[in-house]
Amino acid sequence: MLSIVRQPFFFTIQISRYISRSPVYPSAVNSYSPSHGDQRTPNEQHFYKTTIPINEQKQQHCKCNGNGTIQTATADDGKETTAVIRNACHGPHDVTTNVIQNGVPSTMSSLATAPPVCNCMGMRNGQINENHTTATTATTTTTTTIEYELTNGIAKLSKISTSRVAPEKPSTSKVNAASVNVPISESQSRLNCDTVTSQSETNSKIPLLSQVDLDDLMRNVSAINAVNRTLRHTFSNHHQQQGLCQQQLPSLYNLQQRSNIHMDSSSMNGSNNCSPLKKVPRDRLGLWGTGGDNDVPGNVSGLQRLQQKKYNKGLAFSLEERQLLGIQGLLPARVKTEEEQVEHCLLLLDRLENDLDKYMYLNTLAERNERLFYKVLSSDVAKMMPLVYTPTVGLACQKFSFIFQYPKGMYININDKGHVYEVLRNWPETDVRAIVVTDGERILGLGDLGANGMGIPVGKLSLYTALAGIKPSQCLPITLDVGTNTESILNDPLYIGLRQKRVTGQEYDEFIEEFMNAAVRRFGQNCLIQFEDFANANAFRLLKKYRDNFCTFNDDIQGTASVAVAGLLASLKIKNTQLKENKILFFGAGEAALGIANLCLMALMKEGLSESEAKERIWMVDSKGLIVKNRPAGGLTEHKLHFAQDHEPINSLAEAVETLQPSVLIGAAAIGGAFTKEILEKMAEYNDIPIIFALSNPTSKAECTAEEAYKYTNGKCIFASGSPFDPVEYNGKTFYPGQGNNSYIFPGVALGVLCAGMLTIPEEVFLMSAERLADLCEPEDLERGSLYPPLKKITECSVEIAAYIMEYAYKNGLATVRPEPDDKREFIKSQMYDLHYSSAIPEVYSWNQKL
Repeated sequence: MLSIVRQPFFFTIQISRYISRSPVYPSAVNSYSPSHGDQRTPNEQHFYKTTIPINEQKQQHCKCNGNGTIQTATADDGKETTAVIRNACHGPHDVTTNVIQNGVPSTMSSLATAPPVCNCMGMRNGQINENHTTATTATTTTTTTIEYELTNGIAKLSKISTSRVAPEKPSTSKVNAASVNVPISESQSRLNCDTVTSQSETNSKIPLLSQVDLDDLMRNVSAINAVNRTLRHTFSNHHQQQGLCQQQLPSLYNLQQRSNIHMDSSSMNGSNNCSPLKKVPRDRLGLWGTGGDNDVPGNVSGLQRLQQKKYNKGLAFSLEERQLLGIQGLLPARVKTEEEQVEHCLLLLDRLENDLDKYMYLNTLAERNERLFYKVLSSDVAKMMPLVYTPTVGLACQKFSFIFQYPKGMYININDKGHVYEVLRNWPETDVRAIVVTDGERILGLGDLGANGMGIPVGKLSLYTALAGIKPSQCLPITLDVGTNTESILNDPLYIGLRQKRVTGQEYDEFIEEFMNAAVRRFGQNCLIQFEDFANANAFRLLKKYRDNFCTFNDDIQGTASVAVAGLLASLKIKNTQLKENKILFFGAGEAALGIANLCLMALMKEGLSESEAKERIWMVDSKGLIVKNRPAGGLTEHKLHFAQDHEPINSLAEAVETLQPSVLIGAAAIGGAFTKEILEKMAEYNDIPIIFALSNPTSKAECTAEEAYKYTNGKCIFASGSPFDPVEYNGKTFYPGQGNNSYIFPGVALGVLCAGMLTIPEEVFLMSAERLADLCEPEDLERGSLYPPLKKITECSVEIAAYIMEYAYKNGLATVRPEPDDKREFIKSQMYDLHYSSAIPEVYSWNQKL
């Protein structure tokens, strides 16, 4: 079966042998569409023709019998060639052409074991069924026409036709065609045939293909039919198990449509080894190379090195490089070192007064000199991170249309539905390993910003490179623009996105599904896809839908959870307690809060508690009060019910704190000032060392400030926040609040996943990352009041987390990179982006011996 299934994918290879060039896939540019012109409508079939001239051949005479068999007495080799040829008058069924060439039978269907019997002996269109014999000796010019069926952008061979013109006798030699049809579907296995002669045509109708080529063609068509039957049987059983009747099944299931268009990857990573989806034609198969960039030095000219951000070195081009590259005179005489360039950039940055201007300057630098941009970021991570990500990125997203200068990443909008793969092909890089995608519906705590949310994927991926060394050319930020429901944005004359209400429901789901499949098809199954800032209703179900079949995670849910749990585990070292000895109260029940709660549940169960016992230690308050079973106020979603308690309803956070007396208070509701003075004082009253996390972003949405937390708890609390806060001095002691930034987690997770070649990311990865991050927090950090390592060490943290994940991946059979690296840390470092300029001139060497 394996050999049969593989054959269809050699189909286009064999066709290239017929036409002596690579297969030509049809488009409006290179093909003629006789049935639809140049119109393209999603979910509609189009037929295209590509005509290729073939060599001349000499033919003496042929005889066409009325039984549907064309007999040729002698061709170039003097041997008889017989072909049974059929057309599409029987309707859709298997390709059942039986061809005997040079006396050797070749069957186009594995079921063809007996001579064919024609069921329509009469000629079509009232033509008389009779023998026609023509004796000729002529040199004929042959043209082969390949017809394609194009469905949703996927080309599938429909028919190969050959026509002959004899120039010596133009009055009697007409264009004749013999066709080998590849049917769209098959409904019967009985052999049928039909004659293709006409009263006015007397020349031979034989495919001018060699014996080997014709055999290959027939074997491939037979394999396609066999696979189609298997697919149809498999998918029919699958749908019947799901309660669908036969009439509800699509009328067409074939290998390319099922694999290329729908790409239902339900068994891609499962145990179903017979899944035909594992043989889907894709643009990337297997793993990427592990050494260096994929640049070809000869492809980039000196002028391009000045103009393209990837290669530009500015004044750091050496004199030798300038002369050899032909750019001498295009730069001032001064040659700067990398350190001098960084110092200059920092001087320009410090001259700017507000953070938004600094954000715009850094973006401009990134478009001018990519490597210098990342070198500036790494020069002072603690200073630069707030400028390229939270909190500045929140303001940048709000004003994104106003400050828009350079297009970054890809904008795929709902109008591209049906053509997402074609859009992805427009991205100039093919070696994409990490995608961050958003639909802009819940940007930080700012709500629905539509296409303005592109600042989030761009910022995230800049941290992928700056903090984890993932090459910028391998990163792709994407915004899926389905509209926005924010009236102020729709009314903004500068808005860059679709000016329409947000698309929801089935159309939205189909769009996301198409994107996921197109991304895998274009960039490979182990391309990491990170969901970012999707609304709660979509975030959880999309994660649940795709996490087992795609290399994907949601940073708002899982990344936030991991960094928060890492802070909790670190704080327990100060309190010298276990997590199960604490009661946790969440304010907020969205993506972040529920993600943290789920990871806390895993951590509690790891400490030996049952699931029910662990849930007793997790309490949540949302906008309608304490989440309890049968709450009169309602508003209980499936995910909230998972943590609903048997308790009387409580309407406010302050009342919940007073009633439950939690030891840990975590804010993730994006409501600024929600942790009031009274609430903080009660936390200090009930606990010797209360743990207070205000994790909402940006700073304006934080539940309390660091100063308020230390002041109202009399300096007793352990505090962490999502946005950065300055050190706080209280009662003669200086506290350094830790920033529970997702940047401690997602770059390291991505680096480990990519270096191991993982195809899926289990939830255990995030608990392990939290534990490793907590271990990396030194005692001196805890003494200062910080629950996280200093930001200047964040790249080291990313490498350690990545190595920890690689160990887990290889131990549990999740890694695909072989052989397993002996020193995983060194292997990881070897894959990371080099911030230093490389030489623009290829290495020069001499030969020791003369030729």
